Amino acid sequence: MTRELLERVALFIVPFAIYGAYLLLVRLRAGGPPQHRHPWAGIFIAGLLLVVASFIYTGLTEGVTTKGVYVPPHVVNGKIVPGHVEQEKQP
Repeated sequence: MTRELLERVALFIVPFAIYGAYLLLVRLRAGGPPQHRHPWAGIFIAGLLLVVASFIYTGLTEGVTTKGVYVPPHVVNGKIVPGHVEQEKQP
């Protein structure tokens, strides 16, 4: 859960980091801060869109459903068979 939360926070911060790098490059080349307004609302919306896109991607690629019967790990002919979920058979 913590990893997922940190991934979402990192995705939200990406547009701010890109804009910060842009400001740094402009200051290095021009010698001063840019004379235009900062697009904070647009950057915020871009971060939110990245987070929403990550939720959609995760939802679409989640994998096989876990509905079914769990079969714990067991030994067959001296080999360990990992635990798995057997899908319920649909009539």
